[in-house]
Amino acid sequence: MKTCSRKTQPWDIKRRPTVYAPLPPLPPKWTVISSDANASDAVVPPPTP
Repeated sequence: MKTCSRKTQPWDIKRRPTVYAPLPPLPPKWTVISSDANASDAVVPPPTP
């Protein structure tokens, strides 16, 4: 089963995927946790009021 129609228009054939600017770095209160990391290894700072 086809999910997209065929590109037949010249402007569509030459079209490239959208390139977005890189995202800014996360603020220091955020912690990146990968799926293979153990939950006890992650240190989450307490919320500040």
